[in-house]
Amino acid sequence: MTRLPTHTIDVAKSKTDQVQRDLEVASAELGLTHGALERELPPEAKTGDVAWAIEQNKVLERKVQQAAEELEEVTELLEQAQSAQP
Repeated sequence: MTRLPTHTIDVAKSKTDQVQRDLEVASAELGLTHGALERELPPEAKTGDVAWAIEQNKVLERKVQQAAEELEEVTELLEQAQSAQP
């Protein structure tokens, strides 16, 4: 396996950390939005496009959270690569 310069690993780790934090914030905001829609809209308003939008919001929240978790794994791999550097 080709070794990356330590600086390159540092930059990659820093970027993945920032993106992971951004995704976690986005996931939390989607969760708050979903909760507000579920709580504030009367049942008769949750039909058609509105029902679809509410469901999509929930799906997107899960996808964003999953992406954040996957980035956490990438960050851990970068840390392992960094500690393996001489």
